Amino acid sequence: MAKRHLKVTGDLGRVVFMEFDLRNTQSIEESVRHSDVVYNLIGRDYPTKNFDYSDVHVEGVERIAEAVAKYDVDRFIHVSSYNANKASPSEFFKTKGQGEEVARSIFPETTIVRPAPMFGFEDRLLHRLAGVTNMLTSNHMQER
Repeated sequence: MAKRHLKVTGDLGRVVFMEFDLRNTQSIEESVRHSDVVYNLIGRDYPTKNFDYSDVHVEGVERIAEAVAKYDVDRFIHVSSYNANKASPSEFFKTKGQGEEVARSIFPETTIVRPAPMFGFEDRLLHRLAGVTNMLTSNHMQER
C-alpha cells in the first residue's frame, strides 16, 4: 500500500506556509501580517527539552494572539483540547485552558475549537490499539 499524505486544498497563493520560531515574536508577526485568517494548530501532548506545556500552550498562544491583534487579522481560530480547563489536575489540560483564556483576553473574537481525540489513517491511537490486540487476545486465537 502506498503512503498517503494530507494535501492542501487552498488555491495557489491562498495558502502560504511560512517558517517561524514560537519564541521569536518578530517571526510570528511576519507570518500573520498579511493574513485574513490565522489558525493556531500548535500543541504538544508531551513536554520536550526545548518546550514544556506552558511554553507552547500559553506563551506561544499569547505571542500569536498579540500578533493577530496587532495586525488586525479578521479571524483567529485557536484549536485547543476537548477537556481544556485551567483548574484541571492534568498539566496538559490546565495549560490548554490557560491558553484559551489568554487568547480570549488578547483577541476577544477568538474562535476556540475543542476537538475530541481524533483518529484516522496515520494516527497513534489506532496503531497503539492494534499493537495491544496483537499481544492480547480474548480467546487465545481460537475460532468458535
